[in-house]
This record gives sequence, structure tokens and C-alpha cells, in this order.
Amino acid sequence: MGRHTWINSWHAVRQLTGGDPLGRGAAAESRRTRTLQARTETADRMVKSVCPYCAVGCGQQVYVQGERVIQVEGDPDSPVSRGRLCPKGSATHQLVTSPHRQTTVRYRRPHGQPPRHRHSREPPRTRR
Repeated sequence: MGRHTWINSWHAVRQLTGGDPLGRGAAAESRRTRTLQARTETADRMVKSVCPYCAVGCGQQVYVQGERVIQVEGDPDSPVSRGRLCPKGSATHQLVTSPHRQTTVRYRRPHGQPPRHRHSREPPRTRR
């Protein structure tokens, strides 16, 4: 790499000598950032949804790849949230993809005993 090429690789030099005096465009790019792509570009499809947390009804865009959720963003077309999500709504991706997600139905009959831990070794309690 020659001295001229090496100096031109500096962001400040590109900013001062190029057409980007504020350093918000090409002057701020590096070789690595030019190769990056958004997570949503690899999605097979985008599905519009509603945030599951509260009754406000914020719109969400759920990006799916291979029947798996890869990204959840606010829906800019939603008149309620206008593309923004609260911290709980932003965590929807983790809610859906977490390995600790409850996947079986938990039912306790009325007036029944509280459920025991699945791996408990103590005998079942008797009712008095």
C-alpha cells in the first residue's frame, strides 16, 4: 500500500478533500461498512402484526426467513405507533425465539393443587 493510498484511507482526509464536508456519507464509509447488509434484506417475506404486550395496538413488521422470525421492527404505516415501539415491543423477537419460551399448555383445574416441578422427587401431596 503506497503512502498516498494509505493517507486517503483516513476518514478525516476523505472528509476534507472529498465532497462530504460533514462526514455523513462516503467519507465515513470503510471497506467493511460497504460490505454490510441489513438483516431484513435476507428475509423471505415481511408480515404485518400487532404488538402482543398492551392494548395500545402498535403495528409491527415481522421479517421471516425459512419460517423463522429474524427481525421485528415498528411499522411506519401504523397510525398508532408511526414506526416506533416501546422497549417491550422491541423485545418481541426475543419473546418469539427464546429457548425458554413456554411451548406446552399449563392448566390447573379449579381448586386443584399447585403444579409440582416436573423434575421433583418428592411424592405427590395428599389432600386433607
